[in-house]
Amino acid sequence: MLFIGADHAGFALKTHLKKFLTRLEYQVEDVGAHALTPGDDYPNFATELAKRVRRTTGSMGILICGSGVGMSIVANKFAGIRAVNVWTERVAKMAREEEDANVLVLPAKLVPRATAEAICRVWLRTSFRRIPRYRRRLSELARIENTN
Repeated sequence: MLFIGADHAGFALKTHLKKFLTRLEYQVEDVGAHALTPGDDYPNFATELAKRVRRTTGSMGILICGSGVGMSIVANKFAGIRAVNVWTERVAKMAREEEDANVLVLPAKLVPRATAEAICRVWLRTSFRRIPRYRRRLSELARIENTN
């Protein structure tokens, strides 16, 4: 399952990417915003998406806001969520290969639609490289989450 969510700043890009990802045959579930509402608050959408990714084994999520920063901060408050703010295909690939990122955050004000599509394509098609040092680092992250 692929969850997607955005605030008002990311609403147009989310609407576009939802159609794009569906055409690529991904099963996409929209967690909101379901209407363009200026002044809505990104923490609500990031929270809902992070909870669903955490509950649904093997799922991933895409969050979109103006800069990508706020959504990243909120999503990373949840144990087991590794949200990354991505602006290039190379960063998307590294985030999956090295960090096993399960939430992609896009900055709608900084990336055009074509770039966002390319980032999503790379991020979704790249697998975590299960080499020992990357696995060790994820274990360290889990330990930090469980002790703080």
